[in-house]
Amino acid sequence: MKKTILGAITLVTLLVLGACGSSSADTASSGASDATEIKVGTGNEALPYAYLDENGEYDGYDVAVVKAIDEKLLDYTFTFEGADFPTTLSNLESNKVQMAAYEYEVNDERKEKFVYGDVGYVVWDTYIVSDSDAGTVYDSFEDLAGKKVYVTTATNQAAMAEAYLAENPDAFELVYGEYNNEQIVQAVTSGAVDATLAPEYQVDNWNNSFSENLEIGSEPVHNSDAYLLFNKEADQDFIDAVNTALEELKADGTIKELSEKYLDGDYVPE
Repeated sequence: MKKTILGAITLVTLLVLGACGSSSADTASSGASDATEIKVGTGNEALPYAYLDENGEYDGYDVAVVKAIDEKLLDYTFTFEGADFPTTLSNLESNKVQMAAYEYEVNDERKEKFVYGDVGYVVWDTYIVSDSDAGTVYDSFEDLAGKKVYVTTATNQAAMAEAYLAENPDAFELVYGEYNNEQIVQAVTSGAVDATLAPEYQVDNWNNSFSENLEIGSEPVHNSDAYLLFNKEADQDFIDAVNTALEELKADGTIKELSEKYLDGDYVPE
């Protein structure tokens, strides 16, 4: 399997660079004075899921879901620790953070290292994404023969592509880069790669944000939901409390409202 490292493409302002250049922390809510502090790993430049807004505060769909959970759990107070996607997983494994919210799908490697929450909070059906201006739409991995595909290390999209290549060596080339919207879009539209992998609402976000014409295949290449992740040593009572709170938030419509606000549609699993 051929691998290429794609250099970072800097298209963000100095302000954002200053805020996002290293991991940072932010408190979700004040909570009770005797509440147990829980550090939550998430992203800091992954629109629309987890990012720092113009005031340097954490925002995004995953962040809002965690904040809503925090409001229901008076015995806990959450503090965010931002980092890139693979670093967040490393922080969770080392117990630098006790919980992580970063659109985590289920895969075997993560199941060995972490505890998954019981409640899915967003549908993450993966499509092959390409630039329609280039004239080709890809419906399956077979269609990508001889092409270059952008993925981010440690993501489920990288894992599924790697699994396909393990059975079909050199079918296509993986180009590894950061989980950064501008970098991904630039890679696809410039022709540096032929395609990437993402859910439909992420592609809608890219097209709206960057005025592009990215297009998805006719069918997803993988069906999945995203879940919260916990450190293996996390207290079971805490995990149960989070699961219960999230289920209640789904039942009362809060998660649907957050999905419509941040993802421009109802992408909450049944």
